[in-house]
Amino acid sequence: MRFMNRLRDEIARFMYGRNGVDQLVWATIAAELALNLIGVFVRSAALYHLLHVVCWALMGLAIYRMLSRNLARRRAENERFLRWWRPRRDAVAGARERRADRAHKYVRCSCGAYCRVPRGVGKVELTCPKCGKKKIVKT
Repeated sequence: MRFMNRLRDEIARFMYGRNGVDQLVWATIAAELALNLIGVFVRSAALYHLLHVVCWALMGLAIYRMLSRNLARRRAENERFLRWWRPRRDAVAGARERRADRAHKYVRCSCGAYCRVPRGVGKVELTCPKCGKKKIVKT
């Protein structure tokens, strides 16, 4: 048990001042695993080797980012990635929640906003809270 504690402490000391694992590293590892899985089903030798090289490059990038001591640059890269990723993640989560809600119907306005109306009421005049446009919707 003492050996494991000592090893944990040594790794913690080594990682002190380094970037570690952030969301961009996780995304890089997920992309690498997805490409590896695709490579299993590829019949072309040239494409397989290309995927293999890309997977190694992605894994090297992930390790480089984890061990980097340039924290300001790694945090800026991660923040740029999150600014790109968050809207896509939120759109998928919102669509999942709208599909799960059986008590309401969701109508998309021309401005892009989703308006929620109760199901089974009949025809309803809907006013978009974002743009104020009126629309008649059958629920």
